[in-house]
Amino acid sequence: MHILLPPSEGKCFPEAGPVLELQNLSFPELTEARRRVLEVLIDVSKRDDAAKILKVGKRIISEVEAQRDILRMPCAPAWKVYNGVLYQAAQLRSNDDVMIFSGLFGLTSAHDLIPGYRLSMNIALPGIGSLTSFWRRELAKTDLSRSAFHRERQLSAMKGTSESLETTEATKTTKITETTVDMRSGAYQVTAPQGQSWDLRVVDSRGKVITHAAKHYRGLLTRALLDAQQSEQSDVASDSAEIGNAKASIDVAQVARSLGTIRVAHDGRHHHITLSI
Repeated sequence: MHILLPPSEGKCFPEAGPVLELQNLSFPELTEARRRVLEVLIDVSKRDDAAKILKVGKRIISEVEAQRDILRMPCAPAWKVYNGVLYQAAQLRSNDDVMIFSGLFGLTSAHDLIPGYRLSMNIALPGIGSLTSFWRRELAKTDLSRSAFHRERQLSAMKGTSESLETTEATKTTKITETTVDMRSGAYQVTAPQGQSWDLRVVDSRGKVITHAAKHYRGLLTRALLDAQQSEQSDVASDSAEIGNAKASIDVAQVARSLGTIRVAHDGRHHHITLSI
């Protein structure tokens, strides 16, 4: 199962840690594209009109000025750097396998080491243009069928097991990854989910969409889905005799029902959950 997340406007800026190493991020085929955006961001952050270009207020202009030296800024895992409403609800941990889309890096996993920064996807940078269009082109060249962290964890889990167990577990993992749960906001939906996909919107008692609350509930659903997936994988690992009978995927709608009353609309392979609060 893939869970796609946006970044968050709210970020922590690590006070200590290693510096950014672009080549060590997940999806290394994006390294040059990331380098290009990073170089332009540094130049823009030195300009007098940086706040206008980056669409930020005076309150955080010091953070824009700080990223003039972003290559020397301390980094931390992405799941710690992003701390907005969605991430506070999701309570991500180091072993959580999610894919995070961003204006600076395009796509990372939760464990990638990144600095705090100010660059939204809805920005147009000099010499690059719209980041939405830029990353749509670059990500079209990337295999998103399985995150780098998922591959590493799968290979690690397989060490020391029999060939038959490897084959069965690999097949099971492949089936799980056919489902995508898209928690991204509109600006970050630069790629279309492949295969079965789910998304979530949140409405009030009158059926009116609640944007801010949606971030919170998308975070809660992210946590619930990750816990369900990890529980299933633990059950399978604890009893290899049951691997052949293990469920191939998480019931996303069933997990969503733990949050409240939902309706599900189906559009071919795309499923839309509406949560009433």
